[in-house]
Amino acid sequence: MVMEQANINKVNEELTHLKREFAKMKTLLEDDLEFARKTEEAWQEIDDGKFKEMPSEEFLKEIEKW
Repeated sequence: MVMEQANINKVNEELTHLKREFAKMKTLLEDDLEFARKTEEAWQEIDDGKFKEMPSEEFLKEIEKW
């Protein structure tokens, strides 16, 4: 009986650990999917001609403001 309880506790600990790991993976996957969505939207805007052209010097000045 004591051995069964020890095995049950060990399995419970492992399941708890796996739940935590899956939660981390879920967060990472959600972040990846959000990045992919934004990237796809940006490419669609480029394909639709919704972008601004500028000389490289002007672009570098612009990104310094970010």
